Amino acid sequence: MSDYYTVKQMQSLLKVDRITIYRMLQDGRLKGIKIGHQWRFAKAEVDRFLGISNPEEDQPEASSNLPIHCIQTIQNLFSDISQLSSLVVDMQGNPLTNISYPCAFCTRIISSPAGRDACRESWKTIAAECQSKTQVIACHAGLNYAAAPIFDQGKQIGAFITGQYYMVSPDRYEESERVKRLATMYRIPVDSLTEAVLSVQVITAERRPHVETWPRTAAQAVHSILEERTGFINRLQKIADLSQID
Repeated sequence: MSDYYTVKQMQSLLKVDRITIYRMLQDGRLKGIKIGHQWRFAKAEVDRFLGISNPEEDQPEASSNLPIHCIQTIQNLFSDISQLSSLVVDMQGNPLTNISYPCAFCTRIISSPAGRDACRESWKTIAAECQSKTQVIACHAGLNYAAAPIFDQGKQIGAFITGQYYMVSPDRYEESERVKRLATMYRIPVDSLTEAVLSVQVITAERRPHVETWPRTAAQAVHSILEERTGFINRLQKIADLSQID
């Protein structure tokens, strides 16, 4: 069985039509990653959906308190416009959204359990290091990410991360050696990872200022949604308090 399922394979596995699969994605019952314009579903996610996954791998509890669908919409729109991968994580590096527009190289890394754990540790570090402003940081696999903090009621709760690119063209020999080490470390076929790394884009000098500022704009949009949610909850509480007056 492959590490990732297509929409058609999910239809066959779950005995539902394509529209139902998309509805499950939209309401959060299913989690997938978007490669280009195609959805893919990790085996671990399918196991979770079918009730045979490890409970420790379930979605972080913190995410249940956030309007994930709205945040995912902002993130997807950001990636469609910027053509960059994006993700929202909590302060522990746990993904709160599905990755939008992932590159082939990172998709292969994440397909490995050890690689996925390493990515989570990188995301945790990135979230911690962008506490006050957008930061451009290299991950464990040598790719660059830009991240901006997300605040809710004055406290940083996570980060809006964009990445999976090079800020400058890599030295090909060093890149080749790094890919070999990663392939061995995460038990990924070296030929597959070598081919995939060629798809990693290099940010041009003209795009660099935008790449460093876009995450902050997206994070501010998420913050606005959280503020609206807090205001709405407060208004509901006032109504509830009034209804209890004797």
